[in-house]
Amino acid sequence: MDTTARPLRADAERNRQAIICAAGSVFAAEGTAVTLEHIAEQAGVGVGTIYRRFPTIEALVSVVFEEKMRRFADEAEAAAERAQREPWEAFAGYVLFITGQQAEDLAFSDVILSPGLGSELFRAETKRALLATQLLVQRAQDAGTVRADFDESDLFMLQHATAGLIRGTQRSAPMAWKRFAEYMLQSFRVDGGPLEPPSHTWLRAGSRASRRG
Repeated sequence: MDTTARPLRADAERNRQAIICAAGSVFAAEGTAVTLEHIAEQAGVGVGTIYRRFPTIEALVSVVFEEKMRRFADEAEAAAERAQREPWEAFAGYVLFITGQQAEDLAFSDVILSPGLGSELFRAETKRALLATQLLVQRAQDAGTVRADFDESDLFMLQHATAGLIRGTQRSAPMAWKRFAEYMLQSFRVDGGPLEPPSHTWLRAGSRASRRG
């Protein structure tokens, strides 16, 4: 009996890993507004198999993103630590890290805007990132590099704006998110530096429109 059970457990684990791998790819490209059936098709498993492992999209998201949220929290803590020596560089680098991750992975963009989502571990990592971010902002403000009326919630607002921008410009201007983030960083600090160049696609479109006018 034992010899017949072991292959079944191995098959089950292979199916689970196939589902998680497929989900990661689908989430990154399409965000979290997808169906379990779609992921099952991409993973090459039956619909019943995926529902036995993950009864909802939310359950699958929490497993797929536990490691990514751990990295997110690690980055926030590292930035807060760096802010003691290089407050502006730490703050600006963290903002570009977050928005860059949003651009790279649509599901990550969805996930960080839903802090109550996921497993207990997922929520714990989200809370760790939030606390570190608050400390980062406080240290940057204490050092006089971020404006006094800046609030940590302004980063949440920035993430929402970035999420919409990325979804609207993925094909026409894939680096528009960076220019926008750099604009926002300059609004958080008066003496900002150079920006990401405008999208060539938008420049050409603007030139055509001016010639037509």
